[in-house]
Amino acid sequence: MPQLDIDLFDDFLFFALVSLLFGLGDDEGEELVIELGSELFLAQYYIETCKNLEFQRSKITRIFIL
Repeated sequence: MPQLDIDLFDDFLFFALVSLLFGLGDDEGEELVIELGSELFLAQYYIETCKNLEFQRSKITRIFIL
């Protein structure tokens, strides 16, 4: 089994190197990754902010109801 893990790791490194070689100098790919990363960050920030505001709203509502 350990040999299988090493073989899979070698295959992963080979494909990672090939993808880097073919993707090198391709600005569109880099821009796409940055755009996707920023969209994911903003989506996560929005969801966390909404949850935090909802928690604060419920907390304040409980304070005034009691």
